[in-house]
Amino acid sequence: MAVGERADRAASGAGTVSARSWAARLGQDVARIVVLSAVAGLMLAFFASGVYQLVAEARAVENLTFEDILPSPGEILDAWRAHETLLLDRHIPETLWETLAGLSMAVVLGVTIAALMDFSPLLRWVLYPVLVVSQTIPIFAIAILLILVFGFGSGPKITVVVLFCFFPIALNTFGGLQSADPELVSLLRAMGASSRQAWLKVRLPAAMPSFFGGLRIAATYSVVGAIFGEYITAQHGLGVFLKRSYSSFRLDQAYLAIILTAALSLLLVLLVNLVERLALRWYYTSRRSDWRGPGIY
Repeated sequence: MAVGERADRAASGAGTVSARSWAARLGQDVARIVVLSAVAGLMLAFFASGVYQLVAEARAVENLTFEDILPSPGEILDAWRAHETLLLDRHIPETLWETLAGLSMAVVLGVTIAALMDFSPLLRWVLYPVLVVSQTIPIFAIAILLILVFGFGSGPKITVVVLFCFFPIALNTFGGLQSADPELVSLLRAMGASSRQAWLKVRLPAAMPSFFGGLRIAATYSVVGAIFGEYITAQHGLGVFLKRSYSSFRLDQAYLAIILTAALSLLLVLLVNLVERLALRWYYTSRRSDWRGPGIY
């Protein structure tokens, strides 16, 4: 009889604990829904106010036509024909050189910072806040300071591209290094592999997809960073061409510069995708479609 009573009490206690845990989970779910709903409502309010402001200011402009906002494709084509030689000989090569040089430096800097943070918890504690703070400083102010210190050459523009691009590379690579399968690392260490060998054979391959994801983001920023640096002060480049177009109120030339910027960014992203496919053939094999287990292989 005593045994039965104890069993009933244990069952009752288990039911009470289960009910309490269910109530706690329900409370957490309700709180999460309330917070997410409040954030979504706030974003919707800002969106509606921004749209209203744009519509109100557009209505306030008199005699505004569609041609004043967007030139025709023929006008943009005429602008290309008028400045084709200048763009191909000076502006586009200058912007492309600054973009590729800055992006290459950003790759080396970002991967180095990610590796240092992965190797040492102390360096991670020191460098991670520096990475975040570096993105809170206005790039415009840094670009002007660089130009005042180093002059009007390509150096400040390349530095601006590095500042635009190294953060997503470093952050994504570090996240990929941290997401390596610990079981594979433990297996290699049990087989007598050193920390360096485990890092090269497991952690680095696991970080490659994340690295290329960050590189893809950086590639889209790189051309914009170069044009941003050129827009402040330069003699050649698409940023200079864009600035002169705005100064002379030539919207056809301005849209031509925008289209060329988008085309260069798209070409860089396609190049990154091609290199990724060639470098990570093991990641894009047909066997991945049937893979469901843990690890990177």
